[in-house]
Amino acid sequence: MPTDDEADALAARAGERPGPDLPPSRLVVDVGGRLVGVVSWYWESVETQWARMGVTVFDPGLRGRGIGRAALSAWTSSLFGATDWVRLDLATWSGNAPMIAVARALGFVEEARFRRARVVDGVRYDAVVMGVLRDEWRGSHGVAARA
Repeated sequence: MPTDDEADALAARAGERPGPDLPPSRLVVDVGGRLVGVVSWYWESVETQWARMGVTVFDPGLRGRGIGRAALSAWTSSLFGATDWVRLDLATWSGNAPMIAVARALGFVEEARFRRARVVDGVRYDAVVMGVLRDEWRGSHGVAARA
């Protein structure tokens, strides 16, 4: 979990836009007025408008309660709704079964697996990239194209 100073810094940076006509690169996840996490995106390839996104729920005690799933779903809809991007993806590690399950439940599919590429607590895991296409998301979540 972030310290109070780290949380203040995150909140201060939330809403910053990486360029004109682009959505904020990060937003805080607020539950009942309490900063519990963050959603973010960055360019994997600006030339092809390939964005990678993420979600973090800081307190392990709050995980498994649907907060990350709701945040990731809303963030995906928001990014597709605010842009004309064709795809979004996220990266995690094979030991993060809850994140993989959430992504799958939302319609993301595994697109890449880099064997033994991540080290977490001294143990090697596969890096996993999961993606969703705008058309797939629109079909299952009803998000309209950018106006």
